[in-house]
Amino acid sequence: MLFIVLPAYNEAAGLETLLDDIVRACQGIPTQIVLVNDASKDQTLAIAEKYAQNCPELLVVSHPENKGLGGSLLTGFKEVFALRNAFRSQGSNMVGYNDVILTMDADNTHPAESIPLMVEQIRQGADLVVASRYAPGGRQYGLNPLRKILSWGAGQFMTLFFPVEGLKDYSCGYRAYRASVLENAYLIYGDKLIESRSFAGMVELLLKVVNYCKEVREIPFELHYEKKQGKSKMRIWATIMGYFSLIIRIKKENWGFVEWVSE
Repeated sequence: MLFIVLPAYNEAAGLETLLDDIVRACQGIPTQIVLVNDASKDQTLAIAEKYAQNCPELLVVSHPENKGLGGSLLTGFKEVFALRNAFRSQGSNMVGYNDVILTMDADNTHPAESIPLMVEQIRQGADLVVASRYAPGGRQYGLNPLRKILSWGAGQFMTLFFPVEGLKDYSCGYRAYRASVLENAYLIYGDKLIESRSFAGMVELLLKVVNYCKEVREIPFELHYEKKQGKSKMRIWATIMGYFSLIIRIKKENWGFVEWVSE
């Protein structure tokens, strides 16, 4: 079964279109969408709840106060874990070893048509699949130069100090995880699986989960930032500081699976 975790903050402008695209792309795949409204100030919650009335695959949960991207992902993951446990307790054959937890942005920059390919990669044996702007065939459009430099620089830095075989894109949030792998990581870390509130949380999550993955794969995808509706949630300097804070914590806490190349 496929579980899609969709963090959403002030995404009213394009949310209905995105949900339509996801439902269309997932035809033939048993799917549960968990949309986490992160205390949006626009009509995100109202639109999601209205959509759910005619879409039994959509579960909407809402934060009373903003918890950031990391907090929204954790909420979504825990909802998925609870759903899988409920299916198991009912003796359902809906869940199994090839279950997938997929994360994507709710701003229409991640094309839903890539979902079936990512799911298939998990079924073929991968434990983590990253939709990559930097894999052969990948592209990104509509990003301002500073954002491009930040994304590229973060990837280069992580590749240098925390290399993961087969991985070039460390910060993209469009990923598919084998559900059992993500559950095991959460059993070990609990809510500390993602401590960063900024977009650096995506890198933190990857570095913590990858130790439990036997195989990591990338698929190329085209990031179309020009399709984004609404304001960007990324704060450039907060993200940069988040990366530095993450590096310091990795060094200080001596995460067992991360070895500094310089040592």
